[in-house]
Amino acid sequence: MDMEMEPVLAIDFDIKDILLSIGRIIIPKKVNWEEYIPQGSDQWESQMVVSRMFDERPIWSKDSLTERLLKKGLSFSHGMLRRLLSRISYYFSSGPFLRFWIKKGYDPRKDPNSRIYQRIDYRVPVPLRSYCDANSANKLKHKWEDICAFRVFPYKFQTSLQFFDLVDDYIQSEINKPPLRATCTFGTGWFSQHMINCIRQRLMVRFLSVFPKPGAENLLRAATLKFEKLKRESYRHAMKVDEEECQQANLGLEEHEELDNAEDEEEAAEGNDSEEEWEEELDLAGDIQIPLPSESYTNIENISRIHLQELFGSFPPNDGANLQANGSDEEYHIYEEDSEENYSDE
Repeated sequence: MDMEMEPVLAIDFDIKDILLSIGRIIIPKKVNWEEYIPQGSDQWESQMVVSRMFDERPIWSKDSLTERLLKKGLSFSHGMLRRLLSRISYYFSSGPFLRFWIKKGYDPRKDPNSRIYQRIDYRVPVPLRSYCDANSANKLKHKWEDICAFRVFPYKFQTSLQFFDLVDDYIQSEINKPPLRATCTFGTGWFSQHMINCIRQRLMVRFLSVFPKPGAENLLRAATLKFEKLKRESYRHAMKVDEEECQQANLGLEEHEELDNAEDEEEAAEGNDSEEEWEEELDLAGDIQIPLPSESYTNIENISRIHLQELFGSFPPNDGANLQANGSDEEYHIYEEDSEENYSDE
């Protein structure tokens, strides 16, 4: 059965998210190639070796990957190697990972840890390019690991390197520091332009120091001075970024404290207002004077009592005795108080 596989596309680093809305796949998804290749076949074994390399690390330069395969005793034609890689990886046509093979399903633009796999180019200074011209046809090519360890000078005018492969204490120390950026940019990836310039100049110093012929001494001296200057600038830039982050953090803390204090003051003010309102209510209550019954009210009260006495007087004597025995005066007194409470002049 032939394996249904997405074509290897050179994906633009700045591809827009709008493609998601029309069903385009931005990052190729992982393919289960084991279902399509006969287990135990030569192609199965080769594919398994390449796949395990991407389990070791998610991004490879072609030169580094090819040399690793040679160490394993594997050598493939360009077409076969591309086929093996296409099943499990893809690449960008631009940006800081230009033409490096990336494991399918992995997006280095979303992972700050991918910074150690970024690409950087070394360009031979113009005065030394005659050396490259003279050796470009040399059949004895340098080993890739010797180039990455700065043991030999490159034959090409431009060499694309991967941070991860470079054997240099300064470079490894810098790329393993926490990134100063929160996003991966087209021009410099997860690093600032200051740091990229500094690392590129470090490459210049290291390669000039192994130039095999006389004539690079002045260039090396100038490159070393420039590197030291850039390193100081990069350090100051990093300190400035740290200071700005601290200021922003402190500003955020101060704003938070001010907000808390404002809320406390507002609550306190509300509490004071309630106490003041309560005190005002108490004061107002103290100022209210209960008016004395008016003369008309007193006359009505007397008339009501006379009328009630007449009513009680009209009761039979025995009932009046019973009322007297059961405390009719007290009952009348209670009735009198209720009548006063229920009275209203409104």
